[in-house]
Amino acid sequence: MVNRAIEYLQSNGIYGWLIADYNQCNPIFEKITGSETSNITRPIWIWITSLSEPQLLVHEVDIVHFDSDFNVESYGSRTQMIDKLNNYVKGNAGKVPVIAMEYSNEFQLTRVSKVSAGVIELIASLGAKITSSADLLQYVTETWSDEQFRSHVYAAEKLTEIVSSTFNFIGDNIRWAITEHDISEHVKGLMERSNLVSTDGPVIAFNKNSSHPHYMPDPETAAVIRKDGWLLIDVWGKEKSSKSSNNVYADITWVAAIGGGLSEKHKKIFDIVTETRDLSFDFIKRRLNAGDILHGWEVANIARKNIKKYNLDRFFFHRLGHSLGTHVHSDGVNLDNWESKDTRKLINEIGFTIEPGIYLEDFGVRSEINVFINDFDPIITTPSQTEIVHINT
Repeated sequence: MVNRAIEYLQSNGIYGWLIADYNQCNPIFEKITGSETSNITRPIWIWITSLSEPQLLVHEVDIVHFDSDFNVESYGSRTQMIDKLNNYVKGNAGKVPVIAMEYSNEFQLTRVSKVSAGVIELIASLGAKITSSADLLQYVTETWSDEQFRSHVYAAEKLTEIVSSTFNFIGDNIRWAITEHDISEHVKGLMERSNLVSTDGPVIAFNKNSSHPHYMPDPETAAVIRKDGWLLIDVWGKEKSSKSSNNVYADITWVAAIGGGLSEKHKKIFDIVTETRDLSFDFIKRRLNAGDILHGWEVANIARKNIKKYNLDRFFFHRLGHSLGTHVHSDGVNLDNWESKDTRKLINEIGFTIEPGIYLEDFGVRSEINVFINDFDPIITTPSQTEIVHINT
């Protein structure tokens, strides 16, 4: 990771990357060092520049906890800490050094905003110009290796099988008054048998509950799944293995009509959602194949414009898609100009979702696919739902 960071710094005219952590406020620290910081009691810093070996700056009482490939320096007093940081920052031959940190202007990119205003003020007081590490971070930590891509494909295939199997299970057992929570537990069991893990989920949402994008059934209040209804399933997971922490998630959403629950209204909304999904992907493919620089917010605009054409944009109230990585919502670019304006670039070897949704009062529709950029050519890694699934009862 350090070599990739140095490559990015050199290519983009950035003097150095300063990673600050205290009380595990910045998870990027552990990603870069591979070291746990739960037992660290004082501020800790990583300094990466192309002009010297990477440095780790840690308090004297905590230095015993580090066995690192980094050059480790210690400090005792606050004055000593600031002097060390000043030495890092002032090494740019009299020029104003541009320093990347986990900062985002006006809190635009929440996954990147990890350091406090006070930390930014401190480094700026040493004469540095602070720039966001958002694109640097994506380049270093969110690009997939061949093994990570393989793990993603495995997860995508298994999740697709699980969703299909679950639809069949519902049709076979609907007379037993099964609930959303029953189906959630069924999906979790299938995931375990498929060697998949997840931190939470899935979304199993019947009828009007599908109007809530992150609805998860509670055993006490879960709706009974009945004939002539509407169902949305959103499930995510990654392969469980000795390398689980480095494996990559897949994340898919499908919808189904149960019995006679399919109306013209369902069909209309489904068609608009899938049309928007496909237009978004085609836009990405066309722009990247042409060699253009493309930002997350630009893709989101295409989707929202299409839904607005049908006067339904007020029912689309979340971003178009999120970064996929070792976390289901990872630290790369999101397709977003709604919750934030994501100015990060779509770069080679990253993954993300495209998942437009329209949420009416009585039901919601979302269709989610996963995309990976391979040699600047985006590929869809999960099946695209093209028709509403019909669950026979």
